[in-house]
Amino acid sequence: MGGLSLIQILVAVLATLAGSTVLASLGFGIGMVATPFLLLVLDPQTAVVMLNAVSVPITAMLVWQTRHHLRFRETLPIALLGLAGALLGAYVLSTSGERVLRLSIVVLIMFLAAATAFNPTSLQSKIPYPKVVGGIIGFVVGLMLGSLAIGGPLLVLFILSQGWGRHSLRASMSLYLFVIMTSSTIGYIPTGLFTLERLLLVLLALPVVFIGFWLGNRMATRMNETLFRRVAIGVIVASSISVLAREISTI
Repeated sequence: MGGLSLIQILVAVLATLAGSTVLASLGFGIGMVATPFLLLVLDPQTAVVMLNAVSVPITAMLVWQTRHHLRFRETLPIALLGLAGALLGAYVLSTSGERVLRLSIVVLIMFLAAATAFNPTSLQSKIPYPKVVGGIIGFVVGLMLGSLAIGGPLLVLFILSQGWGRHSLRASMSLYLFVIMTSSTIGYIPTGLFTLERLLLVLLALPVVFIGFWLGNRMATRMNETLFRRVAIGVIVASSISVLAREISTI
């Protein structure tokens, strides 16, 4: 199987299963959950390319499933600016060093995990020029997702601050992520990031995406969303600290 070891394939598949389950249940979070584990066995470029590629089908299914709750007029401008950011992110990923990428990913995961623990609804109606701010956040998150496969929770915090309900949030994030993940994946092709080894890893991880979609949907209807998010954040922070500690120990 190319240069991939059995442990690399196993970790990649299990991390993708966990991440896709969270994505299906909350509408975001695949990068936050899966990336810390992928960085233990894969280089950052491989982890980002694989995660964004396998996210395309699950976000497409989520868009179709939640289409009746989609706030299309508000989401489309944010998604289009995110598209521009994602294409720039693909270039950033292709030109960045491994150590810089790895540390950037881990620090960003920890920051976003901590941020999602707070209640952003207290900011409702307090953010000036929300359409402008939303567009800027859309571009920045697209850049982060294209280069680091992480950043969605930043947009989630903005959406929650606008008072959108859970169903609208899940639907709008699904559309946004579908646009970003698809454009990022396409952008990796001309930059030479899609090697045969990475393509093989994507194909091996794809089947568990559908299992994660099924599990996530069951959790979304049966489990308290706040509790599930807090548990996910605890796992994210713990795994992020382990990766960060390993990187610091090698300096």
